[in-house]
Amino acid sequence: MGKIDPEERIKELELQVSNLVSHNNVAVLQKEMSFRQALESAIPSGIAIVDNNGRQVYVNKSFCKMFGWNEEELLGKLPPYLYWCQQDIENINNALQQTLNNDAPKEGFDLIFCHKSGKHIPVNVVISSFIQKKNEKFWLANVIDLTERKQADKALKKSQILLRSSIESQKETTIFSIDKDYLYLYFNKAHWDDMKFAYNADIRIGTNILDYVSSDTDRKLLKENFDIALRGESHSLIQTFGDANLAYYEVYFNPVLNENDEIIGCTGLARNITERKQSELALKESETKFKEIINQINDAIIVFDDQGKIIIWNKGAEILCGLKADEILNRNIVDVQYKFTPPSLRDKAKIENLIKGIVTLKTPERFNQIIDSEMISLNDENVRNIQSRVFPIELNGGYFFCTVIRDTTEIKRYEKELLRISSEKDKFYSVIAQYLYTPFNLFNNFAKLMAEELDTLPLKEIQKMAIMMSKSATNLYSLLDNMLQWTRINQGKIIFEPQKLNLKKIIQDAISILKPNADAKNIKINHFAEDGLTVFADIFMLKTILRNLVSNAIEFTSKEGQINISAQQTQSNITISILNSGLELSPDYLTKLFNISEIHSTLGKVEEKGTILGLLLCKEFVEKHSGKIWVESKNNGKASEFKFTLPASDGPVKNIYS
Repeated sequence: MGKIDPEERIKELELQVSNLVSHNNVAVLQKEMSFRQALESAIPSGIAIVDNNGRQVYVNKSFCKMFGWNEEELLGKLPPYLYWCQQDIENINNALQQTLNNDAPKEGFDLIFCHKSGKHIPVNVVISSFIQKKNEKFWLANVIDLTERKQADKALKKSQILLRSSIESQKETTIFSIDKDYLYLYFNKAHWDDMKFAYNADIRIGTNILDYVSSDTDRKLLKENFDIALRGESHSLIQTFGDANLAYYEVYFNPVLNENDEIIGCTGLARNITERKQSELALKESETKFKEIINQINDAIIVFDDQGKIIIWNKGAEILCGLKADEILNRNIVDVQYKFTPPSLRDKAKIENLIKGIVTLKTPERFNQIIDSEMISLNDENVRNIQSRVFPIELNGGYFFCTVIRDTTEIKRYEKELLRISSEKDKFYSVIAQYLYTPFNLFNNFAKLMAEELDTLPLKEIQKMAIMMSKSATNLYSLLDNMLQWTRINQGKIIFEPQKLNLKKIIQDAISILKPNADAKNIKINHFAEDGLTVFADIFMLKTILRNLVSNAIEFTSKEGQINISAQQTQSNITISILNSGLELSPDYLTKLFNISEIHSTLGKVEEKGTILGLLLCKEFVEKHSGKIWVESKNNGKASEFKFTLPASDGPVKNIYS
């Protein structure tokens, strides 16, 4: 026997493979091409391909849309291309040279391209090479429009400038930061002016703030307060400071944390309140105006004196708590707080100790601290979430204490809803991964088997594998189509356009599309919708619902079986039913089919076929019509009936079949 020529053997194998391509294979290929084109159209970035001679051979729709030229204007052109910007031609040529030298950065190049209208467009271009045909080299450019990012960068720089300008413009508020060694990290001009005024000091960044404080008493007091903040406690202090000149200051001390929540320093905000002390009498006289202002604030503002007597109860407090000011004023804050504390948390002794620590200034660490808690209101029996903070106000040698309370019930509810949505999204992606694993694993195993043993496999075995791969590809395509529709409806990208529709004709359309699937199993599909029955629905969504439910029924109905589709009208809606036999589901299992949060706990034939996603899509579309969808077990669990409701519609039907 002579030696077999490898090239002749390869040609023989190629001929065998070519002969195995059936009409079904062509249909699958067409579907895959349609899916590829759909994905290509959905890619937001621009894609351009040039051959090794620099001739542009391909551009996608996003690329044409990005720069305004159509394919005919771009294909076949050589450099310089129409969209190259002359003002940036040097950078473009440098990028091209780096690419040819295999020295292009992984993050690509930031360049300026030109729209057909002449508008300059900042872009990021990532270029990669690939081999196609007979070792012919091509270059693919992935182009992303950076216009929004550039605008965001510009806005950020502007905001930073405005922030610094705002801080520096605070002539009456002194701001400074120090590290754990009391060395200056930052200070604004107001702080420099105050240190010059109080201690005749010329302060500098990187020097110790305590070295500039010439008063021993002030130095000791400041160090104690810095140390409190460096231990992680925010607090405030009202005190006189100064040696060269004396003045009253209100100072707030707060710790500074790094990204690891480690304390690296503290900040100080101080205000010279000397004039405020001198104008306290004038402030007292303007109390009426002050009350009017705080009554316009939505947050609850409650002020009590050092005896705990409530002296201010604004409109926000009235709305939140359900009591008018004249019912509360002059009452003790302890009794009021006890009244609005949830019964399970009521502890009068604890409340009394808390208020005592505040009015005696023995718990300054509580001042200006935001506290999350709960309360009950006379307006609402439900427990409400609140955030509160209390701070002292010194006036006429005494102190008043202001509590600001904000109702955060809705915010907390939104947070819980976001957590729920996030959890459902994670479960959804997990299920998708599970569904995709089986068909892709099948393709991988068969491809590997064919690659290694094609010349030894019988023709019938190869045909059997091809049929299984074709069926798997069909199921995979259906799954991906449902996933795309489910994603689009959740992103609000599917337009909802309900109209009057003839239900019988819509059902007939759905049956006609799926008839080949039913005929393959000799399944008879019966429908009993009346000729004049109409619904008010979106035609695309209704067809998708019927297609998924009928397809599922065909999949799980035994050979020679039957499927019954019926519709029943009530005063407010129409109930549509799809009854099939052959799918045995337990009552407990049925309750989980349309609940994405229960997907991980569902086991059985349905999710093995990859239809759960289709059912979730049906649920989304039905609820879009303000309807509901459910499934019932029939014939002692040996049959299932899927039902959903749609709004009824009387009157002429829009002629969409002409």
